[in-house]
Amino acid sequence: MFLLKDLKKCVERCKISGDNPKYYSKFQLASVMILFSIDLKKKRNEIILIKKKSHLRKHSGQIAFPGGKKDVIDLNLFETACRETFEEINLKKLDLKVLGELPFFFTGTGYKVKPFLSVIQNNRSFKNKLYPDQNEVDKIIIADASSLLNPKNHFRVKAPKNSLMKMTWKIKYNNENIWGLTARLLITLSAGFKLRKFPLCNDI
Repeated sequence: MFLLKDLKKCVERCKISGDNPKYYSKFQLASVMILFSIDLKKKRNEIILIKKKSHLRKHSGQIAFPGGKKDVIDLNLFETACRETFEEINLKKLDLKVLGELPFFFTGTGYKVKPFLSVIQNNRSFKNKLYPDQNEVDKIIIADASSLLNPKNHFRVKAPKNSLMKMTWKIKYNNENIWGLTARLLITLSAGFKLRKFPLCNDI
């Protein structure tokens, strides 16, 4: 199990990660919120993910962290991540203790993404607050962190034909396939916890 101090160390170690810089104007700014829970009683960590609805124009049916592209109303990418987290799963900024940010990652669908890592403030009651966005979120997944971060579940695969990437990562979790940016971030965190080496950062 990872404690608060372990999460903070992970963020620091992950500062050497991220993708090689890209200077193309075609990449749109976006951010995501990586949400950890710390359950001292059960001695386990959970990570909150969402499964997007199948009718969406982009990323339909994919497993992702709460987040999205920067809106004109957002002062910065942190505000984007907080706004999207509230819209998609009903957790407010006050429900979170943000521990830091990771470097930028670039996606095969044209986004430059800033990840933020946070821990849920009130671990006992947070599940009662969760409510999926009825327009965009098919379901909220409260996943076992040890399984997601286990290198045995990490696989290097070819990217889809319509992606800017040649190769990407995939994680098997129960009956779900997690791939693309979400998988790369989880694998990066796994390396930040010293469970494996940092993944390649030149997919695009």
